[in-house]
Amino acid sequence: MAELLDMDRLCVRDTRHIILSELTMHVGRGEKVALVGESGCGKTMSIRTLLHMLPDDVSVTSGSLTFDGTDVLSLRSHQLRQELYSRVGFVAQNTSASLHPLLRISTQMTDFYLERHRGVRRSQAVEKAAGILRSLGMRDVERVLSSRPDQLSGGMRQRINIAIALMDDILLLVADEPTSALDAHVRRQIEEVYISLAERSCLAMLLVSHDLGFVRRMADRVYVMYAGKMVEEGLVDEIFSAPVHPYTRSLIALANVKYKNKDEDLAQLGGFVPVVGRESRSCAFASRCRYERADCMADVEYRRLSDTHYVRCWR
Repeated sequence: MAELLDMDRLCVRDTRHIILSELTMHVGRGEKVALVGESGCGKTMSIRTLLHMLPDDVSVTSGSLTFDGTDVLSLRSHQLRQELYSRVGFVAQNTSASLHPLLRISTQMTDFYLERHRGVRRSQAVEKAAGILRSLGMRDVERVLSSRPDQLSGGMRQRINIAIALMDDILLLVADEPTSALDAHVRRQIEEVYISLAERSCLAMLLVSHDLGFVRRMADRVYVMYAGKMVEEGLVDEIFSAPVHPYTRSLIALANVKYKNKDEDLAQLGGFVPVVGRESRSCAFASRCRYERADCMADVEYRRLSDTHYVRCWR
């Protein structure tokens, strides 16, 4: 599969701490890739690095990041819209915050598109927006386009955010927790939107999600992140059928419980994701791992188990 996104040994830090260390991740053209891990592991910061949206006090200090052959790290602000944002669609986790509360949906779906495509009339852009909404299963599209966000349900706002990301002919769709904060019925509807989109397009996807059931249904490959580093990666069947890293195994075991009892969560692991000490080459998960031994305090390399399966663990 031809490579579309290539993050290679990225190091991202703020003024005090390393946030991401030796981050390596690849997405092929048309491939569906998931990034999983607890809150605080660095998943959202990885997305913000890709999208050139790092906070002012955070910077990339080493490594490389290319998208469709473009060196993303070298792009200047005036190049971002044409070189990156017109080819990467982003669906934020907070659907309410990502939509302007006072503007009608038709305006929010078309303004940036019209700015990038100066020869297109607004009526044409609105027609395109309506077609995308219909393709995502939205009914009463004319009413939706004339509405403001507070007049729509959470599920409808989520579809609108997906539609905004699809206004350009993008190559990669990035979604941050696409099914969180939704009730079970709406969550299933949004899952079906993504599954349908994956089946009828050659669009690549990078999905950040706590919902491992959704990940298993959607992804071709899975990256597992802990404390700013990848600890395991593999094909989706490898990760769910034969997980190797103790952290991956714990996530999957707890997810199986969570589906039976929604009140169960990752707190059963005990402890927290470390914020400091991410520059160390020892295993950051050791303090929470039932298999900890002396070797865990030494350098832990990213080991190849097969052509598709890698793990950062001595066991």
